[in-house]
Amino acid sequence: MKFSLLISVYAKENPHFLKKCLDSISSQTMLPDELIIVKDGPLPSVLERVLSDFHFPNDMQIIALPKNITQGPARAIGIEAARNAWVAVMDSDDICRPDRFEKQLAMIESNSELSLIGGQISEFGDNPDDALAVRKVPLSHDDIVTYAKCRNPLSQMTVMLKRDLAISAGNYRYFPCFEDYDLWVRMIKNGAICANHPEVLVDARVGGGMYERRRGIAYIRYEWKMQKQLLRLGYIGFFRFILNLAMRIPVRLLPGKLLAQLYNMFARSK
Repeated sequence: MKFSLLISVYAKENPHFLKKCLDSISSQTMLPDELIIVKDGPLPSVLERVLSDFHFPNDMQIIALPKNITQGPARAIGIEAARNAWVAVMDSDDICRPDRFEKQLAMIESNSELSLIGGQISEFGDNPDDALAVRKVPLSHDDIVTYAKCRNPLSQMTVMLKRDLAISAGNYRYFPCFEDYDLWVRMIKNGAICANHPEVLVDARVGGGMYERRRGIAYIRYEWKMQKQLLRLGYIGFFRFILNLAMRIPVRLLPGKLLAQLYNMFARSK
């Protein structure tokens, strides 16, 4: 089964991290038939050099955007440009396990009804061999649908999706901090059948500022908008809407270090 892989890159990427990401693609046991790299605005020469030095044996599209339009809209352009029915997505600073795509293609081949799949991730700081925690997400469609009522049920950097269903659901869009969650819920409402692989598929880089970015008044506004979206779609009722806000908003006011401890206690496993 042919599939595309989509990565978006912007000016502030770390060139070393980007190279590690691209190297993990080259070492896959089953390579994507097409690689799409969306340059989300002009890139500095050091990033351009990483891209020009990378040699991919299959089809490769590089889409250069004249200005930065942010991650959601940039990914939407990549989805539209994809030539295959299935599109895998990953972040430009993460590392795929060598058999990620082999395992995901086996999932698709064993269940033709699937249209949105992901897997588990191992989070690391500097060394991918030194895992900090594992983010575990539910495996079955029913459990994913239930889980999505309160939390993001798929890890963005592990996802493979059916291109036509993503587009018919409205594709990625500008939705800061929740571009992926927003799309998954709309796809599920449009009939997507989901699954997560039980094993770790991607080593996800956890930057020092990740938890700082997930706190504060700005993030609370984005959180509010996401919960309103779930309510507007009829995905949750008013009671769940209030409960979600009551559980999620107070923690966004905590210091970053304390927020990290809470994530590791309740949302991650060692």
